[in-house]
Amino acid sequence: MARLKRCRLVLAVLAVMFAVGGCGSGFDASGYTAAILDLQFQGDTKNARTLVAGATQKSLSEMHQEFILSFTESYITDGMEIAEADEERFAELTASVFASMRYEVGEAKETGKKEYEVPVAIQPVDTFLRYKDLLTEDALRISEKIRKGKYKGSQEQIEDQVMEEIAGHAYELLERAHADSSYGGRQTVILKVRSDTSDIYSIDEDDMDNLIKKILRLDEIGG
Repeated sequence: MARLKRCRLVLAVLAVMFAVGGCGSGFDASGYTAAILDLQFQGDTKNARTLVAGATQKSLSEMHQEFILSFTESYITDGMEIAEADEERFAELTASVFASMRYEVGEAKETGKKEYEVPVAIQPVDTFLRYKDLLTEDALRISEKIRKGKYKGSQEQIEDQVMEEIAGHAYELLERAHADSSYGGRQTVILKVRSDTSDIYSIDEDDMDNLIKKILRLDEIGG
């Protein structure tokens, strides 16, 4: 999904930072995966700090916030002309949606030298499906207002009024969708974790994209 491209870049930076030294006990692929998911979804920096050399709570929190803002700008507010303060409100609400994700990291299976498959049981949430439906309903209502000539001015002025109204309603609609969200049955997503020649581990980006799409049911929205 093209809209997740910017999020992938943030995620790639996050994952590459997780380095494990060449000596000591074996690599805990499950613990590593849980630390990344907890930082990404919950903003929980506790376990991540034990894996990232020199990382601080502040730097990891900023990384989480960057991921949330990137997702918000790429997927939720894309195409809307809104103030920076409103963008931040959307990001805060998005963070609340992400924090409500239900997932459980299972036992990793070693599949090769410094390569693992980690099962993650997820319960997909329908927040964004509900949000899409509410936006569609709002668009139909606005279209009817246009048909009835409720907006005044030039074509450009009418378009500006319509966009302003859509943006004005969007936060309330996302808030309602989040409040009414429900979870689906458990399903398992496999994340591949591997190391490069410098003992720097990362989660396969396509696998992480797939998890995000499935847990948020973005793959059912399309586009």
